[in-house]
Amino acid sequence: MENTTSASNANNNDEEELRVLEFYSGIGGMHYGLKESGVKFEVVQSFDINTNAILNYKYTFNENTSQKNIESLTVEEIDNFKSNAWLMSPPCQPFTRSGLQKDDLDNRTNSFFHLLDVIGKLKSPPKYILIENVFGFEKSNTRTELVKVLKQLHYSFQEFHLTPQQFDLPNQRLRYFCIAKLNSIFNFQEIEETIIDKKDENVNNINNENNENNNNNDNNDNNDKYKILNYIPGYNHSTLEDCEPLSNYLDTDKTDDEIYQQHKVPEKLLLSKGMLFDIKQKESKTCNCFTKSYGKFVEGTGSIIQIDNEFKADETNPKSLIPMKLRYFTPKEITRLHGFPEEFKFSPQLKTIQCYRLIGNSLNVKIISELVKLLVSK
Repeated sequence: MENTTSASNANNNDEEELRVLEFYSGIGGMHYGLKESGVKFEVVQSFDINTNAILNYKYTFNENTSQKNIESLTVEEIDNFKSNAWLMSPPCQPFTRSGLQKDDLDNRTNSFFHLLDVIGKLKSPPKYILIENVFGFEKSNTRTELVKVLKQLHYSFQEFHLTPQQFDLPNQRLRYFCIAKLNSIFNFQEIEETIIDKKDENVNNINNENNENNNNNDNNDNNDKYKILNYIPGYNHSTLEDCEPLSNYLDTDKTDDEIYQQHKVPEKLLLSKGMLFDIKQKESKTCNCFTKSYGKFVEGTGSIIQIDNEFKADETNPKSLIPMKLRYFTPKEITRLHGFPEEFKFSPQLKTIQCYRLIGNSLNVKIISELVKLLVSK
């Protein structure tokens, strides 16, 4: 498996190398987060059961993802990996607001509970843990069990609510994160367990660019419960004005019209449900969260982009949407908004709709990279 050392750290022989088990690896967002962080690491094994995710992981990293069910992993098998770091993004469906919210009664949590059970039986439990999940996970019984296990095993841990806009990326994707360190404390240990929801006051405001001047960042940053955010290396006290426009993330390998023709929203859909779309322009500095249903459903699945700004929508007339040249963001554009490096590509064997599903189940590489830095900091 890959052994990576950043150029800046290549001569630091004293730096601890992370031996990573990447659970629920998807298209490799955690893997890229490790790369972007600059730490020395080796992914000793990745795990996933999604065939398309496994295909693309192999295409990207030339490494084989284990399709073995995590629930079937034994204590001995996990110990044999000699891993000191676990990174994971467990299935989010049991906790999503649009789902049934069955929480720990959902069978899709079984593998995560298995890991929580196994970790206390290992000869060498991981020193570092990083977990990502949807907003709402923090209120779940599953999270309660996670916290219980971390305390019992003497992990120091910190939970966050973070969104890419806080890291200068023009995308809204509020997510739960937890970092944990075994038998070691963070610099900010005095506020352990605080769910840092920096965007309590303004996460709704960033849904509307007209409200961008109403953010209360300065006040929030002076509040004790928010000070921990300043420990995250790449965190920025940003408003929408600090983010780059969406135009910087759009494809340039073809003309606007060529891309529009390939990814345009069908006229029939515009006429029937077009007013439900979240429409952005190239100069916009935010876009909505992209879900795995992007390109399949309309409302709440992600923004679309307007190519011809000479026209405006008339809410009473769906036909007014047609000359605006509205199209979906391409899979590559969305990965840029998720912080994936330009080198990332999808396997040519995958269809566009399959790529959308994989991205919707992925995570933000930039946020992961900064949390990895914080996790291993002395």
